[in-house]
Amino acid sequence: MSLYVANPMSRKKIRDITNFIRKVLQLENEPYFPVLHFLELGMPLIDNKFNYEIKTVEEMGACYGITYPEENRIDLREDVYERAVKDVPRDRFTIAHEIAHYLLHTPKTVAFARANGSEKLPAYLDPEWQANAFAGELLAPPHLIKEMSLSEIEASCGVSRMVAEIQLKITRGE
Repeated sequence: MSLYVANPMSRKKIRDITNFIRKVLQLENEPYFPVLHFLELGMPLIDNKFNYEIKTVEEMGACYGITYPEENRIDLREDVYERAVKDVPRDRFTIAHEIAHYLLHTPKTVAFARANGSEKLPAYLDPEWQANAFAGELLAPPHLIKEMSLSEIEASCGVSRMVAEIQLKITRGE
């Protein structure tokens, strides 16, 4: 079980948020979302206190990224950032995932929780599920991928095969 519980959020609500972001940026019909550009230029427009820091592998250890909403900051491991610059799908997803935590999970919307080991947190309350759903919806929105093959989704949206599979299953109601 996650140590944190988020305010309830359905995939539809998350999709509405990502569609709004795409609409404001006039990217609602563009399969490829420029996640690094959004991190560097879009996020400061949403929150003028926002900043991000690139940290060494030694500083971050096994963490690819960490979000500190209370400090208005996302930390990214340098190798993740460098691969995202090269459009590596896994690293683009990581950045979108951290942006989700920043936008969706503030100290007011996430609480520390403790439960016995047998309890499973429902997905709609899990901040990690929410951030993954946000990243998938932002990078491969259903309205753009519904007629695409997995290979087309990967190439057009810049996502991994796994993200393409998940998003396509959700799009087709499987």
